[in-house]
Amino acid sequence: MRSLKGVAAGIAVAGMLLAGCGAENGTANGTAKESGPVLPTDGPYITGELGSCFLPKTDAGVEPMQVSAQGLELPAIRFWPPDGRKPSAVLVMLHQTDGNRCGWGDFAILAALQGVAGISYDQCGYGGADCGIEDPDDPVPQVRAVLSEVEKQWPDVPVVLVGASMGGSQTVRAVAAGVEVDGWVDLSGPSTWAGVDLASVADTITTPGLIAISEDTDGAEEADAAQALAEATSSEFVPAEVGHGWELVVEEGRLSTIGQQVIAYAAG
Repeated sequence: MRSLKGVAAGIAVAGMLLAGCGAENGTANGTAKESGPVLPTDGPYITGELGSCFLPKTDAGVEPMQVSAQGLELPAIRFWPPDGRKPSAVLVMLHQTDGNRCGWGDFAILAALQGVAGISYDQCGYGGADCGIEDPDDPVPQVRAVLSEVEKQWPDVPVVLVGASMGGSQTVRAVAAGVEVDGWVDLSGPSTWAGVDLASVADTITTPGLIAISEDTDGAEEADAAQALAEATSSEFVPAEVGHGWELVVEEGRLSTIGQQVIAYAAG
């Protein structure tokens, strides 16, 4: 587990990104127009099993994989930095309801190009997930299964959960239930999911995270709940101008300032 000092350092770096990049070069969510890699807009795309994902070919490593555990078969995608170099952190990415493992592709490739590896996976009830567990809405057994794969691939590398919308709420639930990770990010997670009020589990979370939401998109009530959750968990609260879920982290083929902040937090 990372120390609180390490978390604070990551947030401090992220704050500089927000102040420096967003104000000068920003669009709706502060895309840093002149920094970081940009994805090609017209291919070529990765073929084979991931052909339907329309993931652009870059120097980042991308391949399909299967996460298996008792009662679980979860199709997933592994992303890693160019040239097989050791990543500075690993992101475990939980998707939103209008997507599956493919939806994190652009962000995960951009993260890999900046040295942060990742695994995105189909959650129970979505994509090709085959789940025979007692409660398919419980994120814990799914996350633990993916973490087991992360440990095999990248032992002793810091791991951060990143969830979008539904995945954001499930990320909070997993951390509150005691899943051991080095950090967590909630992008537009609803304040209540699968009958669980996130505020009711906040006091069990001991690792500060990062929470981002747009009041303009999700409404004042949800934004207020997200800010209260951040305060209750000693986490960083990042207000976005517009957008929901993974829309907050990539704009026009580049990491948005919030996307950069997530990378800085993970790598810190």
